[in-house]
Amino acid sequence: MFKTLGRIPWIFVPIIYLVAIHELNISVEGPSGYTFIGVAVAVLFVEFIKSGDIGVVSFLLDTTFSVLAVIASTALLTYMVFALNEPLTFFHWFGYAIVIGDALFSPANAFRTALRNFGVAGQ
Repeated sequence: MFKTLGRIPWIFVPIIYLVAIHELNISVEGPSGYTFIGVAVAVLFVEFIKSGDIGVVSFLLDTTFSVLAVIASTALLTYMVFALNEPLTFFHWFGYAIVIGDALFSPANAFRTALRNFGVAGQ
């Protein structure tokens, strides 16, 4: 079960959450924003755990999904600012920071654990 859950690109959950909030015309301020922060932090934690001790194919997929998530979140923020003239809030920027953090830290964690597994980690 955990192996199946490990294959899901969880980093898209905050992006989907922001799109759903926007489509349902719910303000991101207040309880929905605080729920978003909890979901985003949980996703970052899961992605970081998932990036440890993975194989080559999983590493490539994780890196690819991280890059796609950065592209999708950048497109979403750009669309909101320029097409909708909607002001971005702290919650939008927090979600974007989570996506960028995943794109930076998950591949680095996978690389670090791969070095450890091959016994070539630095002193």
